[in-house]
Amino acid sequence: MEHAGSRHRVCQSFFLKTLCISSRAVVTAVEGRTDSGTFGQMDGRGRHPPGNKTDAEHKRAVLEHIKSFPAVESHYCRKDSQRQYLDSKLTINKMYELYLENCTEKFNDNYQPVSASVYRQIFNEEFNLGFYKPKKDQCSECSKYDLMTSTEKEDHRVELEEHLARNEEAQKAKATDKQRACENASFRSITFDLQSVLQVPSSDASLMYYKQKLCCYNFTIYEQASPNDAHCYLWSEVDGKRGSNEIGSCLLHYLSSLPDTVEEISMFSDTCGGQNRNQNVAAVLLYAVQSIGHLQVIEQKFLEKGHTYMECDSMHSAIEFARKNSSVFCVSAWKSIFEVARRKNPYRVHQLNYKDFFDCKALCDQLVKNRTKNEAGETVNWLKIKVLRFEKNSRHIQYKYRYGDDFSAINVCGRGRPSVTGNLPELTECYRSRLSITLAKKNDLLALCKSGVVPKEHHHFFKNLPSSKKDTDCDNSE
Repeated sequence: MEHAGSRHRVCQSFFLKTLCISSRAVVTAVEGRTDSGTFGQMDGRGRHPPGNKTDAEHKRAVLEHIKSFPAVESHYCRKDSQRQYLDSKLTINKMYELYLENCTEKFNDNYQPVSASVYRQIFNEEFNLGFYKPKKDQCSECSKYDLMTSTEKEDHRVELEEHLARNEEAQKAKATDKQRACENASFRSITFDLQSVLQVPSSDASLMYYKQKLCCYNFTIYEQASPNDAHCYLWSEVDGKRGSNEIGSCLLHYLSSLPDTVEEISMFSDTCGGQNRNQNVAAVLLYAVQSIGHLQVIEQKFLEKGHTYMECDSMHSAIEFARKNSSVFCVSAWKSIFEVARRKNPYRVHQLNYKDFFDCKALCDQLVKNRTKNEAGETVNWLKIKVLRFEKNSRHIQYKYRYGDDFSAINVCGRGRPSVTGNLPELTECYRSRLSITLAKKNDLLALCKSGVVPKEHHHFFKNLPSSKKDTDCDNSE
C-alpha cells in the first residue's frame, strides 16, 4: 500500500496481521504527518459536543418539574436506603405528559420541550426516586389482597373496603383536629410514637458490630399546630423498659406541662397493644383529666393498622440524620443529638431516670374496677377500639370502634354503682432502683472500653452499670 504523494510504502498485511490494525488507521496517521516527519496530529475525538446535547436551560426546567412532585422517604428503611418515593399512581410517562402540559402553560409557543427519552435520562441520573413503597412500608392487608386471585379478591373485597374506609376515617379525623388546633388555642392535637431502639456506645469502629450494647429509648411527641413543638423523652434500659408504664408516665409528664389555656387535647398513635392501646394507659389518661385542673377532655385516637405514618416519625428521621458521622459514648450524647436535630424550634428533650416512671398497672387496678362491660352490659373489645374519650368529673371511659359511631361508655366504678369522682389514688414509683443488664452484655461493654474504642472518660459509666447473671435483658415491652 502506498499513500499518494508519499515515498513510504506500507505493507498492508503486516499491519493487519502483526499489529491488528486496519489500513485506515495507517492512512489517517500518514495524512496527519507533520513536515518534520512526526505523527503529531491532535486527536479530535470528544472535542466537539454533540448537536443534540440538552442545554442548561432545558435541563433546569426538567429538574424543577421533577422536584415539584412531593417525595417521601421510607418509614422503616431509612437507615438502609436514601431512596425516596413518589405517589404510587405516578409513572415517568405520566410525569412527562404533565411536563409537556407545564411547558405549554409556562413558556411561549417557540419553546421546544425535551424528548421523553431525555426526560427519563435526567430522572434516572439526577434523582434517587421510586414509585412503590418498600415492602416494609406497605400495609400487610393491602399487599395480601394484591396477591390474591380474582376469585379470592371478590371474597375479600368487602373486608378490604372496610379496612380502607377505617383508614380514611382516621386520616380525616387527624386532619380535622390539626386544623382545629391551628385555629383554637384551647385545643391541642398531637401524634406520639416510640422510636426504634438506639444504642450506646455507637460508632463506626468495626469491633462495635460484634459486641452487645446498652439500649436507649426515645418517646416522641409532635404537636400538629404551628410552631410544631416537639418533645423527646430519653432513657436507657437500666432506667426503664418500654411498656405501658413508661409510655403512660411520659404522657402524664407531657400533659402536666401543658399551659393553663389548654382545655382539650386529642392524641393520635398506632395500635400497639403493649404500649399505646391498653387499659393501663387508659387509666393514666383518666387520672390526668381528673387531676390536671385546666384539662376538661382528653381523646386518644388510633390510626388503622398498616397506615400509621405520623408527623412524629419525621422526628425519628431528623435524629437519624443528625446522628450520621457522629459517635455516641454515653446516654447524654443522644440528648445532644436530639437538641441539634432541628435547628428552627429545636426539640425539647427530657432525659429520664428510673424515679420518673410510675406504676401505671397499679394505678389501673385501683382506679378501674370495671373494664370489661359497658353500661349496656356488652363485652368491651379493647383491640377494636378506635377512639377513647375521658371527661372531667366523670368516672366513665367512653369509646367507639369506628370514628363515625356513637360513643359507648364504661363505668370504671362498676356496673350499677354511682360514677362518683371521689379521691384519686396516689401514684407509686414503678422501680425502686436501676434495672440490671445481663452479665454477658456488661462484659461486652467493658471489652469495648478495654480495647480503646470507648474513650477513658466514659469507662466509669459502663463499669458502674448494674448487672446480673440472668439470661435476658430488660429490653422488653412489659
